[in-house]
Formats: sequence, C-alpha cells, structure tokens
Amino acid sequence: MGAESTATEFESDRQRHLRAFADRLPVEAERLTWPLKQLHHLRDRRLRALLRTAKARSPWHAERLAGVDVDAVTGADLAAIPTMTKTDVMEHWDEIVTDRRLTLDMAEAHVERVAVEGPAYLLGEYQVVTTGGSSGRRGVFVWDFEGWLGFGLSRERPTFWLRRNAGGDRQIRRAFVAAAHSTHPTAILPRTFAGSPQLGAGRSFPATLPLAEIVEGLNRFHPTDLFAYPSMMHRLAGEMRRGRLAISPTELNCGAEPLLPEARAEIEAAFGGPVMNLYAAAEVGVIARSYPGSVGLHLNEDIAVYEPVDAGGSPVAAGTAAAKLLVTNVINHVLPLIRYELADELTVLVGASPDPWTGRRIADIQGRTEGTFVYDGDVEIHLHLFRSALGRRRQMLEYQVRQTPAGADIALRTSAQIDTDALSRELVDALTELGLARPQVSVSEVEQIERTGSTGKLRRFIPLAPQRD
Repeated sequence: MGAESTATEFESDRQRHLRAFADRLPVEAERLTWPLKQLHHLRDRRLRALLRTAKARSPWHAERLAGVDVDAVTGADLAAIPTMTKTDVMEHWDEIVTDRRLTLDMAEAHVERVAVEGPAYLLGEYQVVTTGGSSGRRGVFVWDFEGWLGFGLSRERPTFWLRRNAGGDRQIRRAFVAAAHSTHPTAILPRTFAGSPQLGAGRSFPATLPLAEIVEGLNRFHPTDLFAYPSMMHRLAGEMRRGRLAISPTELNCGAEPLLPEARAEIEAAFGGPVMNLYAAAEVGVIARSYPGSVGLHLNEDIAVYEPVDAGGSPVAAGTAAAKLLVTNVINHVLPLIRYELADELTVLVGASPDPWTGRRIADIQGRTEGTFVYDGDVEIHLHLFRSALGRRRQMLEYQVRQTPAGADIALRTSAQIDTDALSRELVDALTELGLARPQVSVSEVEQIERTGSTGKLRRFIPLAPQRD
C-alpha cells in the first residue's frame, strides 16, 4: 500500500477522533476541579469495566484475575493482583491483548510501515506506540480508539482550562519540539488532534534537527504555545538569551524528560513566564501535569490507579519517596496494563494544595535524565536521534549507547540478528548532518548488558566523562 493511500486512510480515521475530541474536551476540562472523591468514583467505575474486559477477553489476565470479584473492586483493592512489567508485556503480548485479531508480529509490521509511509491506524481503530523507557527495554504498546482519545484529552484539558479561565479569544499557534517518528506519542498525538478549533494551528519540529534549523522554523512560525523536551527547551532558552530566537509564547510546556530545578530557572528567566511540567509514559498516558507557577504536579486521578511502592512492592505513604510506581490504566482496554511497573522514583506531596486543580500532587520526577551528547566544537546531539533509530527495529530488546569522542559505541541485546552495518550507517549519516565531523559509530550484539547494581536499572545513555584541566 502506498504512502498516499496510507495518508488518506489516516485522515479518514482521525476525523472520528477529532469530532469526539471537540465534543468532550470542555467536559473533560471540568474534571480538573472535581472533588477527589468524585474523581475516584469515576476511576473505579472505569476500573471495573477494564477488569471485566481483561478477565473475559485476555487469556493472560483471565488467569491472574480468576479470584477477583471484578464487579466489586475499587482502586484500594488491587494488592492481591500480581504486578506486571514491560518484560511481561513483550513476552506475553498475544495473550494479553483483548482483540484476538491482534498479534505482536502485526503490531511490529505496522510500526515498520508507518516509519516509511507515515501515521496510520492499525485495523482502522488502534494506535501503536514504541518506547525504550527507563528500564532500557524496548516495548510495543497498542491503544484502542477510546483510550487514545482519553490520552489526548488528558494531555490537552489543562491548556483548554487555563485558556478558558483566562478569558480572551486569541489566535493559537502551537509548536512541538519533540519526537520525529510516527510511533512516539509526542509526534502522533498532535497529528491525531490537529485542526481542533480548541487547539488552533500546530507545527512539529523534530528534536533531531540541527538547532539552527529549529530556531529558524520557530521564528517563522512564532508560536503562542510551545512544547519541548526539557533538554531542548533549555537549549532554546540559551538561543533566546543570545538573541537568535525571537518568539514570545504565552504558554510553555515540558515533558518526556525530567525538568530539573536549574533548567526550570533558566527557561523561565529566558522566556519570562512559568513552565508547565508534564509527566507521561507512552504506555499509560499522561500521569500528571503541573499548575503554572506551583510546585509539583497534579495526578490525573480519573484515568488510572496509582500505587507508589518501595523496592519490595509495599505501599509507601505520602511524603515518602517511592522506588517505583504501579499504574493501572483504566481507559485503554485493548492492552490492559494492571499494576504495571514504572521504574520512576516519585513522592506524593503532603499538605493542602494552593491550586484549583484537585488531583493529588507529586514532586517533580527526577529520574530518567537523558538530554544530549556534547562533542568538541559545541556540537549537541539530542539523544532522541539514537532512541528513534533503535526503537524502530523490532529485534531490539535492550540497548546501551556509550558516547565516544568521535561518535558512539552501541551495545544491543536482540531477539534475532540485526543488520548492525545498516544501523551504523544510518546513525553516521544523521550525526554528519547535525555537524559532527567524520563520526564513528560501532554497533555490537551482546549476550547481556550490565545494569546498575543497586537498582537493576539499565543506563541507556552514558556520556563522556568531563575533561579535567
């Protein structure tokens, strides 16, 4: 099937999403201020519907839920259900999905297709996303129509709420400096819901482009709203200070990486306004969003059950740092994620919130810091260049990218043999285009990749150690 046909199909399918999005966004925005008890009541209704679907249609979940009364359970009753990991998903994918037509091979083929032909819905109703995540293991996840709509609504309703409550009817131009490939949510969500009258015009600038090209494009587009990875927003703040970037967005959003305090301070000073921080995961959606000018982020309480736990899986109280977060996504039924482990350290904040939004607050996430490799000559390479190339390969299980003075050494653990020469050439060409002189990239397949001893996490990107004078 050709690219033109794929684009036509995608546009036809996305119009259904666009109409539903426009109809529901005002109601969804109101839920930001619902009492917490009311939000949890809605979440629990959704939870029971999810568990009924999983028990009836997923062989893998049916076994795990055999002793659970799915018609009576609440978010406080999940401790008896085993947890699940990304490894579980990838090893039991075909038994976990609730649409028996779907297979991992089908999803992988779809990923390869959209990489060439552009975005498309699988079977006319599903979106497939890929992720490496903080565990370092590649994952493939599928979202159903309603779940993907909920993902988009939960991502956009804070902006809609703020704009409506601020009054005025300004023209909106939204810019995204994020993923380039069509199976990452920061790329495909804006394309799915582009054209909604509530969102205005939008334009995407891949984070893998040369910085000067991104700056030139932003100067031409002059966005009113700007979303970027924190590492990219930090670089754009530097361009603002140097006078090369001349834009004045009224809303700044960061996500997909930690927003560290020192970076936040520099960004807000350069742009002259507060940054809204977003915490999301490709497989579970938007987990939390910050209110402008406030500390911490508010959980999206109606789309998931959140269980902060210690390293042994026991619950931790508010005010105590959790070693990981168990998430039950209640809005996506096709690939049920029930007590799914996210290896992010977080803390639920105690005390009354000063904000109008009612979701519980968590401290800014400080894990998963991955920004850029910096080479001689001040050549900065955003790590999404490597993530994109590696994440598209279906054989990929785990990877580690170690920066070298001239490029990178990459270790792969794969499920089948991979064309390492082709991967190396692709990355060399991309690094050359970004200004790195005569780059060298070595790629090797290994039996095992060393992990951090205390946590078991895989460091996916290892920069060069700073040189000492």
